[in-house]
Amino acid sequence: MKLIDLEGFIAAGETASELWERLVEAAVHNRASDIHLAWQADGLHVALRLDGQLTPQGRIASVDESNRLINHVLVMAALDVGERRRPQAGRAMAKVDDRGIDLRVSVLPTNHGRDVVVRVLDRTVSLLEIEALGLPRRELNRLLGLVSAPSGLVLITGPTGAGKTTTLYATLNRLNDGTRKIVTIEEPIEYDLNGINQAQVNYRIGVDYASLLRTVLQQDPNIIMIGEVRDAETAATAVRAAVTGHLVFATLHAIEASAAVETLISLGAHPHFLGRALRGVVAQTLVRRLCPKCAERIDETEAVLPLDDVRELIGPDEKPALSMGRGCEHCHGSGYSGRMGLFEILVVTDELRRLIEERQPTAEIQAAAARTGMWTLQQVGKLAALRGETTIEELVRILPT
Repeated sequence: MKLIDLEGFIAAGETASELWERLVEAAVHNRASDIHLAWQADGLHVALRLDGQLTPQGRIASVDESNRLINHVLVMAALDVGERRRPQAGRAMAKVDDRGIDLRVSVLPTNHGRDVVVRVLDRTVSLLEIEALGLPRRELNRLLGLVSAPSGLVLITGPTGAGKTTTLYATLNRLNDGTRKIVTIEEPIEYDLNGINQAQVNYRIGVDYASLLRTVLQQDPNIIMIGEVRDAETAATAVRAAVTGHLVFATLHAIEASAAVETLISLGAHPHFLGRALRGVVAQTLVRRLCPKCAERIDETEAVLPLDDVRELIGPDEKPALSMGRGCEHCHGSGYSGRMGLFEILVVTDELRRLIEERQPTAEIQAAAARTGMWTLQQVGKLAALRGETTIEELVRILPT
């Protein structure tokens, strides 16, 4: 799927800055999350990440042209052009169609040259309302119940790029009514939230999550958002804050909701205090959404996963609509257009609290959560496929078996 004619632009004599502008425009117009410039033995390979998948756009064979493009990006991000041994990170701004675009630049030295990845953030995109996250009504009610708690710890988990920040911002946007002090600790701050105090981690000067969290607790906050719990001190302090009357939201890298408990304990959270503090866990991931222009129904016998366990979750007035995408001009032949979230919501009950305090294995916690009505990611995904929102093949690609 070629969205930009690299060879044609180079043959036309476009400068590095003009070529970069066209790359950014293609990324923004096609809702790409990242631009990849990767040196390989045969030249500089260019790709866009579209709907979570890396989409090659061609390569620049000329070493001089490649170096000019890489150097332009580094200069734009105020990075050291001469540094070829150490990783670097910077940021820059661009304008596309009079929209402000924030660019986060990461540089990794490799055996062939510098690998540059640029995250593309459209500042003009409105924050989602929590109702617009795409949860089924039943799961939305469970989430609303968690975020409306006066205190406690709510974890948002999932792999990198699963949309955790979007969920957190939508949650804070709902709670931001002016009656409570909300403070966030982020790395980096992706969007400015009016009425919310946002602090950014800066490891270069020794400002990490733990030190910022200690200071935030002296600021008389009601609600605290921690961009990522990644060390023992942050884990322990977040749990203590939740036990002492604060509402704390934090993210973790755990695939399933029940696994988040073990992850947090392994980071240093005491099981007794975690059991008292934890209100719930939201595990999420993103799957590609079927293209509405070319989706067509298929017979359920063609599904490569059994669907009997979710058939009863379909509403009484709904008809199964298992589908696939043929591929069309609208979706660039992929059969998909955009992405949607799948959410697994664990609400802590007295039984779960006891299991956490006793440090029971993840399988026991998972089974107890299922008894309280938790839908797993696999169930939610298959339900979305039955409703014609995504495909079974996409679930197999994304979800743990």
